[in-house]
Amino acid sequence: MKEKIKKYLGELLIIIGTGIFINNLFNFSYRTEYCSGALPSLPSLGGCEKITGVAYYYSDNVILWLTIGGILLVLGVLIIRNKSK
Repeated sequence: MKEKIKKYLGELLIIIGTGIFINNLFNFSYRTEYCSGALPSLPSLGGCEKITGVAYYYSDNVILWLTIGGILLVLGVLIIRNKSK
């Protein structure tokens, strides 16, 4: 089992990196409702307004996972490239 993982390490890193990167790239979990006021937990009293349009906002956590996915992709390509030499 260890030998197979070692043999296909570059391919595994590319697959895992692609999955992490794509999953977080299309993660549009931005809330379209903005509440301001003393009681944001009670929207009817806090004065909420709707934001129209598409909000391309990535939280710090999503940006971190995008970076990790990109690093795994590049690392996988470098490992495969190094094996062929």
